[in-house]
Amino acid sequence: MKKTFLVIGFVLCSLGSWAGTNIQLFYDFGSLNTACKNERSNRVTTTVELFYTDPWGSTFAFIDMDYAIHPNDPKNTVFLAYGEIARCLNFWHQSPAKDLSVQVEYNGGLGLGRADTGGMIGYGINHAGLVGLNYCLHTADYKNIFNLELLYKYIAGSNNGFKNKAPLQFTFVWGCDDFCLAPGLRFSGFLDIWGERDFQDKQSWVLLTEPQLWYNVGRWFKCPNLNIGTEIELSYNFTGSGFMCNPCLGIKWTFD
Repeated sequence: MKKTFLVIGFVLCSLGSWAGTNIQLFYDFGSLNTACKNERSNRVTTTVELFYTDPWGSTFAFIDMDYAIHPNDPKNTVFLAYGEIARCLNFWHQSPAKDLSVQVEYNGGLGLGRADTGGMIGYGINHAGLVGLNYCLHTADYKNIFNLELLYKYIAGSNNGFKNKAPLQFTFVWGCDDFCLAPGLRFSGFLDIWGERDFQDKQSWVLLTEPQLWYNVGRWFKCPNLNIGTEIELSYNFTGSGFMCNPCLGIKWTFD
């Protein structure tokens, strides 16, 4: 769900201002019996994304909230809230390096899980600070965008931070309107790869990617804000060890 707007978010070549917000609602079919130590029941996720530009650069932010809806799930509440905010700085719009920006970012959140005793227990998603470079390629009409980021990532906590042998994150974000020459069809998503130390204090690489396919169904009845689509969450060593695949269906409303 996250970073859909990031495919546009760090384009800083224009001196003009652009802003946008969207709200997404996804039904997650879950990954039961498909992942190692990553099994989970079905759930609903809402995502709110915001992006705007200014003469100093651009700002992107989002927040995800996961809701337990399975009848056998004891949480019956919002059980995860996670957010990111990223700022790109670019003062050289007219130079040959206009597509290259400096990026700073913060990630963090809170969650609710099942304790070994059968009850519920709260936990925090450690603060993470990132800084690095952002390079964006795009067509003149911004319909096709490819964004590359290389960031130093510091995760607060005794199992991370300076003890991490590979405190780096590589991010690739893409977006393509009228995908496969189909009007109203958009293919977008992101790929994150980073290094961290797990709960057993072992070094590991984490992969997370969420390709999305959206169709602007509202174009047929004068409501261009309405989109329907799908997302496939694919990860390795994320929230556990092993591979996880979560197919989702959703709707998206854009505010222009």
